[in-house]
Amino acid sequence: MYVSMSRLRVDADRSNELVAAFADRMTLVDSHEGFIDLQVWRSDSDHTEVIMVSRWRDRETFKAYMRSSDHRASHDRLDPSLRSAIKMEKLEHLHSTYDVVSD
Repeated sequence: MYVSMSRLRVDADRSNELVAAFADRMTLVDSHEGFIDLQVWRSDSDHTEVIMVSRWRDRETFKAYMRSSDHRASHDRLDPSLRSAIKMEKLEHLHSTYDVVSD
């Protein structure tokens, strides 16, 4: 299992717009080999923090998607002013360490 967590910052007045963009995503990633799921988290108390968590079979399939035209297309569809308002605060990866042992 490979997990990628992107901690994003956006002004509070743009937070709902960012969440809506994730909700209305193109879903191109869903058909990529190794993709398991994607969740978007937002703090109840701090709407400026949005965390995108994607799970993959392994690091190689994640890297292949990140280099794909589908990944570029999913980002290019965002309104340029929203895209520039998003700041990547932290990128974390968990891999080769964890197995899901209970759901």
